[in-house]
Amino acid sequence: MIGSFRVLALFALAVFAAPDTGARANEFEVWYYQCMEDEESSEKICTTEIATSSGNEDFVIYFVHRKDGAAPLVVAGDEQKFSNLVIQVDDKDTIEADECDVGWCYFKAEKSVKLLKQFRRGRRARISILDHRLETILDTEITLSGFTASYAKH
Repeated sequence: MIGSFRVLALFALAVFAAPDTGARANEFEVWYYQCMEDEESSEKICTTEIATSSGNEDFVIYFVHRKDGAAPLVVAGDEQKFSNLVIQVDDKDTIEADECDVGWCYFKAEKSVKLLKQFRRGRRARISILDHRLETILDTEITLSGFTASYAKH
C-alpha cells in the first residue's frame, strides 16, 4: 500500500507544481477532495489534501480514504530522504510519523485516527520535516479551515 501512497504523492505534486499562472498561490491553504485510479492495481483511491511549500519545494499533506474505513495520513514532498516528521495541531502534543523514506512520511492507523480528530476540531497545524542530515526542510503552519467540509465529501 505504501507504493500507492507514493503514486498519489507524485500525482498531487505534479498538480500543485503546475506553472505559475497567477492562480497557483490560491491553491495553497485550500483543502481538496479528489479521486484517481491507481495504475498498478486499478483501485480507485481518494484523498483529502492540502499543499504547502518551503522555498522551491512543494509538499502535500493528505488523508487516503480506504474501503476498510482507514484513513492514513501521508506527507509527501520532493525526492529527498525524509528522516522525521512531526505535526502539532493547535496547542496539542506533537505526533511523530511512524515511517519516513525518500519523499514521504506516513502515520499508521492509531496516530492517523488521532490526527483526523484533531484536524476536524482544530484551527491550524504545524508541520516540521527533517532530512537525513537532520536539517529542517519544512517548518510551516497549515490551515485546518475547510478540512472537515472537504473530508466529508468521501
